Amino acid sequence: MTLVDTTPRKLPRQARSRATVDALLEAAAQVLVEHGYDKTTTARVAERAGVSVGSLYQYFPSKEALVAALIERHIGELVQVAEEAFANLKNASLEDGLRAIIRVGVDTHRISPELHKILFEQVPRVGRIAEVMDTSRRITELIERFLRTHARRLPRGLQPSVAAVIIETSLEALTHKAVTERPDLLKGGLLERELFQLATGYLFHAER
Repeated sequence: MTLVDTTPRKLPRQARSRATVDALLEAAAQVLVEHGYDKTTTARVAERAGVSVGSLYQYFPSKEALVAALIERHIGELVQVAEEAFANLKNASLEDGLRAIIRVGVDTHRISPELHKILFEQVPRVGRIAEVMDTSRRITELIERFLRTHARRLPRGLQPSVAAVIIETSLEALTHKAVTERPDLLKGGLLERELFQLATGYLFHAER
């Protein structure tokens, strides 16, 4: 797959320019959810944002550039929510902390789930795999830091760095699948309960 240039033509520096870019990104998100990626066009986005196509092209050279910017913004929102949640875990027990980690993982995927599905389907197309991998690494580091504060509770021989990778990967994969394919799992806290059983079973009950 040949990647197109997704570098913004210019960065907004004044308040008016930032407002225009924000309007374009909001419009792009709405059009993507309503029409899907293939039927999304820069003309539709510009019309929804209430600006000319020429104004759109001042900032974004293509539809792919718009999607790339949306992915970066979406990832930023996910990381911000996660970091704020982890900051409140300093005095949490291991069990309460695991529940909070799972809850924030599910909640972040609930941020515009339809848009989340579309954006992550387009990650390879717009060349944002590195950003997604970096987000995974940052979340894994937060989990590892939390687990290290409870190192005495962990089974002998279990490395917090390894456990953090297992928990983050399982949480991300299962939550993403629930949000994009099995929304029934999100009802009544079912997914959170099952993920908690999975995490505690891995940490405490598996033979090593």
